[in-house]
Amino acid sequence: MTNVYIEQQGLPELTPSLVFWPNYRFPIKESRLFLRDIMAQYSEPFFNLVDRKEEADFFAVPFEYFDVVDGFGSYLARVYASAKEAGKKVLLFDYTDYVDRVPTLPKHAVLFRVSAYRHHKKENEFVMPYFVQDFGSLPFSTKSPEPVIGFCGLSGYGRFPQSIKAEVKWYMTAVTLFLQGDRLRAVHRKGIYWRKQSLSVLRQTAGIKPAFVERHAYSLHRDSVEGTPERIRAEYTENLRASHLALVVRGDANASQRFYEALSAGRIPLFLDTNCVLPLEELVPYDSGMLRVPWTGLRTLGEVASKRYTMLTDTAFMEMERSARRIFQGYLKLDRYFAIVFDKVHSPYRNVLYGATHHE
Repeated sequence: MTNVYIEQQGLPELTPSLVFWPNYRFPIKESRLFLRDIMAQYSEPFFNLVDRKEEADFFAVPFEYFDVVDGFGSYLARVYASAKEAGKKVLLFDYTDYVDRVPTLPKHAVLFRVSAYRHHKKENEFVMPYFVQDFGSLPFSTKSPEPVIGFCGLSGYGRFPQSIKAEVKWYMTAVTLFLQGDRLRAVHRKGIYWRKQSLSVLRQTAGIKPAFVERHAYSLHRDSVEGTPERIRAEYTENLRASHLALVVRGDANASQRFYEALSAGRIPLFLDTNCVLPLEELVPYDSGMLRVPWTGLRTLGEVASKRYTMLTDTAFMEMERSARRIFQGYLKLDRYFAIVFDKVHSPYRNVLYGATHHE
């Protein structure tokens, strides 16, 4: 197991990142629906905490990176300086939706985050999976002449003023991105835009069977969920079970928890790729278990799904579903992910993680 040292001087009074929940077992708020059960899957820590710098493979900041940046910059600077003096690298973690915030990282720091834009990602930024429910107990589906394409989630603003506010905010963001010279401004649009567009395209596509449960409120927080959490989750599970393809479109982050849930269930993600970076994509044979359509091909989303599904034999379809589940189990459960990432011999990131840290 990877040994990490956490600087105690000036340690912020913040709730640790979920990555360190197996170490600290801090209370998880009841308002974060289903998260307690999800985290209970992970009984063993991902990192071993050590008291002496000399025993550590890395220094680590066990809180959300941007929370520390916003309120505890002096602590972060102290960690950077102490780690450099000790010849160690610093592990940082961002389990938030702040994909449009650009981190300022020294060369000896590595940031793990749940999403990134490919055209902005730095060499020392790695994308990690979300913690999600494992739907591996669901049976595999049986291929039919037309694919059932399922979606269950947030797809609208609820009220007209919210829609107007979102559009105004987007245009302000687009101007900023233009001034920054970002050539791929469109991919920065929030998930509701892409979801509404995707659902509209699929409804107009012949040869598929849409199975959409659209919500106008976020369903993983008690303060916003519409209905009882048990009913909401049962509807979600049934939608996943009854689908051949699971529509996956980004949320506020440039990623989706549904992607990992669909893979765990052995359902083939129909993935709208908004210049996303997937975890361990250097190793994972993602295209053996998913259908990927770039955001520039949004208008062909349904056509591509129908055509590629129709071309699959029953055996090939069955193998894609099994491949999807193998990908989740073998690479994307967080314990497997970190074991692969910190394998000093086989990690695709070994040069960044274990390369020399130079003193200045």
